[in-house]
Amino acid sequence: MAVGTVGAEVVDRRLEAYRRDGFVTLPQLADDAEVAWLRAAYDRLFADHASPDTGDYRDIAGRGDDAAPARLPQIVRPEKYLPELVETAHFARCRAIASAFLDIPEDELDFYGHAILKPPRYGAPTPWHQDEAYMDPRWSRRGLSIWTPLDEATVSSGCLQYLPGLHRGGVLPHHHINHDDRIEGLMTDEVDDTDSVACPLRPGEAVMHDFRAPHYAGPNETDQPRRAYVLVFMSQPVEVTDPEPRPWLHDRS
Repeated sequence: MAVGTVGAEVVDRRLEAYRRDGFVTLPQLADDAEVAWLRAAYDRLFADHASPDTGDYRDIAGRGDDAAPARLPQIVRPEKYLPELVETAHFARCRAIASAFLDIPEDELDFYGHAILKPPRYGAPTPWHQDEAYMDPRWSRRGLSIWTPLDEATVSSGCLQYLPGLHRGGVLPHHHINHDDRIEGLMTDEVDDTDSVACPLRPGEAVMHDFRAPHYAGPNETDQPRRAYVLVFMSQPVEVTDPEPRPWLHDRS
């Protein structure tokens, strides 16, 4: 599975759909052996670094003062703890694809990883939101996320769902989940999900979306974990002279 071949195939067949809809599914980016390696690495991350003390582990759907089990645990920048993640063929493929879709040379891309876990039979949905809603409006970046499940991702286990075409608008108003400023996760009420599109995936397949594409994932109602490994690629930041207000970024107590 050569990087150049995969990148060329994805661009040729999917670029128009990506620009139109704001998201697109991708072919198998990690084979069975790679998925097995990523699962083992993923499980080590959560076994060794699932502590709020690191600053990189958080429950995006829970309150910081809540002693209940994490409902939507995740580790941001897992490559800090397992640098071998960026030495994998999977990472190389994802970076090549991101470079082609963003039309930015690979060596000019910023990136970070994101490990998101939906525990079986317990946990929270990921409410409708745009990734850019989490970003400082004083800086502009073009970017995308490549979301690879390490377990089968179905509607029942929490696959991603999208609203086609809304990425072409601006950043929608957001607020903290349950209007609780102690919860880090954001959501928007400004969408109609009647025509949402679910993207079920097998382990090692992927879906890619624009920073402004509204997306959602339901709770994991199955008996198996839903492990997702996300790679985020973006341009270098450009300062914005008149940034738009995003009050939800400043209202945490």
